Order: sequence, then C-alpha cells, then structure tokens
Amino acid sequence: MCKRNSIFHPTNHRWVILVGLAMFLVGCKYLPRNSDDTYVAKVDEKSYLLKDLKSQLPTGMTKQDSLTRVNDILTRWIKKELMLKMAEENLDEDQRDLSKELEEYRNSLLIHRYQQQLLNQKMDTVLTESDIHQYYENNTEKFRLDYSIVKAIYVEIPREVAKSELIKRWMIENSTRSLGELESYSFQYASKYDQFNNSWVGFNAILARIPGTKEDPEEMLRKSKFHQFSDLNNFYFLLIHDYIVVGEKAPYDFVKDRIESLILNSRKMEFLQELEKNIYEKGKRDHRFSFKEFK
Repeated sequence: MCKRNSIFHPTNHRWVILVGLAMFLVGCKYLPRNSDDTYVAKVDEKSYLLKDLKSQLPTGMTKQDSLTRVNDILTRWIKKELMLKMAEENLDEDQRDLSKELEEYRNSLLIHRYQQQLLNQKMDTVLTESDIHQYYENNTEKFRLDYSIVKAIYVEIPREVAKSELIKRWMIENSTRSLGELESYSFQYASKYDQFNNSWVGFNAILARIPGTKEDPEEMLRKSKFHQFSDLNNFYFLLIHDYIVVGEKAPYDFVKDRIESLILNSRKMEFLQELEKNIYEKGKRDHRFSFKEFK
C-alpha cells in the first residue's frame, strides 16, 4: 500500500533541510574559500555542492541580484528534491521502475543521432531552380491561397501633418515621379511607410493595421486600387499594385521557400526509408536476426 506523508510540517523529522552559506554567496568574487565539495543545501542524504552553485552564477551581478539568484537556485533544488522523495515513497515498485522508458528513450535518441549524422553526410540537399519550378507545376492544388495577397504601398500619417489630398493625388497618379514625392514626404512625416511593390504580403495583415475596416477584403481589392481611411489620430493610405484573391493559385515567388522545404523533407523521408531498408537487408544477408513469420 502507498504511504502518505505530510510534508513541510515543522515536526516531521523525516525531512532534513540544511541551507548554509546562502546569505554570503553574492557572486563568484564573494564566494567563500571553502572546498568546492562543501554543500550549501541538503535534503536527507542528498547534497547540493558549492561547486554546482558556482557554475550557476553569472559574473557581474549586483550583491542583491546575486543573493536573490542564490536563494532562488537553492529553493528550487530543495522543492524538486522534496517532490522526488515524496514520489519515491508514495509510488509502488512498478510505478518507480523506469527502466523500460529509459531504455526506449535511449534507443530513440541513439537512432535519431545516427540518422542525423548520415543525413548531414550523405543526403543530397542541392536544389536547382528547375527542381523547385517542376514541383510547383506538378502540385498546383497544394498552392491554392488561403488568404488574399497583395503588392502595395501603405502609408500612415498623423492627422496634424497629413496633406491628404496631396498624398491621394500622388498615389492615384502612380508614376515614378509622384511615388518619389510620396516616399520623400513619408520619410519626413509618416509614422509608417511600407513598400511591398516587389514582394507579396497578406492583405489581412495590412488591413489589421487600420482601425475599423469592415469591408470584405476581396471586394475591396476588386473595387479600387486606392483606399483611404481615417480616425481621430491618423490618416491611412493604401495603393494596390497587384493582388491575387483567396482560392487562386499562389504565385511561384510567394511559395518558393515553402517548396524548398517540402522537397527537402520529402528527400529526408525517402533517405531514411532507404536507410532502414538497406540496414534490414544487410542484416538478413549476414544472418543477424531471425523471426517466426505469422501467416
């Protein structure tokens, strides 16, 4: 039957907790000259040594920070040891036996490390543009957009300095000259100025910056390239250069990095499966195993 102990009771002589030196340990240069084998805390017969405490203390701490760190380290160690003692005393023998779990964990860890070593040494990680593009063309349905994406310019300017009509004119004109004027003005006065002309970005991520926008994102994209919003503090301007709505095929440059990961993960799985097969076949040829085949 499991035993139940009351813990942390002053009269419970089973728990012996000795915490020494803590009030004097205020960083490495203040540590006592005692042997590193001196213990600074003890629970029953288990000791926490001075050398272990030293290894946990960074240099350059203030006296108060060092005291706080020391007391925290020792208190956490004591709590862990007390909990461990309670677990050992209140679990039956079968529950305390961890040999099977430890063996399985060790075996899994060794196999993983060996596989990783071979992957690093022998797996082909070179991807050509042709490899990536071919995968993209052969797996179109994998790359349907879950959200609309845009190439755009976003400007956010405080009301007190915003020349809204001028900004609107620059954006609608959308010429090299006018956008240059917009950029120069925005660098001086805008609280936020982002150009997404050469890269795709989620449209919802832009809309999330604008308070109170309730329009349907896809409807907004189809309706106009230019959008203007305002609240009590700011004006918000958005110029859409290009867009692709949810459900349509994602552009190649938007999913290229994702494709690279997919290809490498696929190669990794194939490599490990082939490794497992080869090891099995070699073991079979070398008569290293036998088993009864059930039919």
